[in-house]
Amino acid sequence: MINRRKTLSFCTLVVPWLTIPLIGKNTLIRFMPVATFVGYVFGLLSETADNNKWWKVKNPLFPNNRLDISYLLGLFFITTIWVFKLTFGNFLKYLATNIIIDLIFSFSLVKFFTKVGVFEFKKMRPKHFFILSVSIAIIMYFYQLLVERVITKESNQNQ
Repeated sequence: MINRRKTLSFCTLVVPWLTIPLIGKNTLIRFMPVATFVGYVFGLLSETADNNKWWKVKNPLFPNNRLDISYLLGLFFITTIWVFKLTFGNFLKYLATNIIIDLIFSFSLVKFFTKVGVFEFKKMRPKHFFILSVSIAIIMYFYQLLVERVITKESNQNQ
């Protein structure tokens, strides 16, 4: 069973990266700052969650690390870039896409991860995680707007 969990964690890290050629170099570079930013946010959130026992990563790919690196640097990072690639510029489309993804993750995917022994909520409930995730998604969108504004300003100054 442990080997299956490690395999699932490994796939969560590696498989999303196989879609990088489909994203495109310019898109990857454009949205890497927001994906990195949200990785830091969820990293800090994971530390807080671990200290407050909101959830537990039961079988981390890297056992000496309390964070679920496989999720943060794999599935979450690449999904963030894909969502921005497909929706940025249309806030309602972006928000609707995030709500759907967060609903699936907070309720269905977490049940699956709990069943196979990778992750489980402790003191936090799925609905609270969902609200937190959507709130962070909104912050991410405005962060990317700020990044775009700075890049545009720098580009105009260099011309």
